[in-house]
Amino acid sequence: MRRFFSLLVLAAMLTGLAGCGQEQTQETVPEEPLTLESLAVEISKNGLSTDRLLQAKRELPKQLQTAFSQAGVDIGQVTVTIGSSPDATAQALKEGTVDLAFLPAEDFLRVGGSAVLLADAPQPALTPEASDDPADWNGAENARSYDENGTWEGGTFALICTAPTEYGRQLAQRDTPTWEELDHARWGVLGEESLGGYQCLELWLEDTYEGNQITDLADVTTYESYEALFRAAAAGDIDAFPIRADARMDVAEAWTLSPLRTAESGMQGFDREESVWDEVRVIAVTEPLYATLAAVPSERTELTDGRFAAALEQVLSQLGIDAPEQMEVLGCSHFAPLTDEALDPLRRLMTARGEALGGGMP
Repeated sequence: MRRFFSLLVLAAMLTGLAGCGQEQTQETVPEEPLTLESLAVEISKNGLSTDRLLQAKRELPKQLQTAFSQAGVDIGQVTVTIGSSPDATAQALKEGTVDLAFLPAEDFLRVGGSAVLLADAPQPALTPEASDDPADWNGAENARSYDENGTWEGGTFALICTAPTEYGRQLAQRDTPTWEELDHARWGVLGEESLGGYQCLELWLEDTYEGNQITDLADVTTYESYEALFRAAAAGDIDAFPIRADARMDVAEAWTLSPLRTAESGMQGFDREESVWDEVRVIAVTEPLYATLAAVPSERTELTDGRFAAALEQVLSQLGIDAPEQMEVLGCSHFAPLTDEALDPLRRLMTARGEALGGGMP
């Protein structure tokens, strides 16, 4: 009997020791669903016609309410208004009379005082991945393509490139060109409203060359499109120019075709012998700038605690599938999360222009 009792005690001890070696699991308390009585959404005009905006005003409330419900957010009523101006929308957001606004990033920063959730994501992720090192963008072995399984990239950054001219090739050999060397080049840019074709270059010059700007360069020509920039580079008319990160992909096939032939895209040949990846060399990679934001009042904790932002990202992704025509009204075909700090490059650029900015996110 004593032996039997000892065996029972030993078995109990072994069971206890085995339990100590196992990871203890705790039940996860499910997160409470987010419920809102109402959601007041305001959109910017974005250069669209009155008829198109009024159509969106009629259709978006039901579409958003349904999409939010599918994303786990129950909203009693969704209303959509059209801002009289981006500045007025930013002010309404700051004052809390609007719950969610889609507006230009610059107007958001001028007024300040609100919380940003998402920003425009204008292009799919690239493969190989984006890199800050210019060398990682040069040569046919570093030719880019879209990552079909990747997400969409937030914001627009630029590659500062050299053309296949004698002086362009000299610049390409420099690790960090001096201001005097850059000033000696013939530059091509797009209009001032272009992020990749102008503003990113402006920011890079400001940050790298003691506040110098594009207007300080001796020889600058403005072109109407990226294709026109590449044609000027191929013809030897410019030595350096900025492009958005995926722009060489658009001309890669046509670059080595005869002018008598056209690429599958319909673009006429550039009549070059080497690939665009080898001839158009990257000498700098800029920080990204943003065009459109989705923002909420900073004091509305139910909108800033992370649940609403995650749901909004899902809502816009689904809306892009179910009603892609509405994404134009919101400002971009895709949106991606971002932090307030990600807007610092745009803040620096606007400050360099002499613009007064409102407060950042508390």
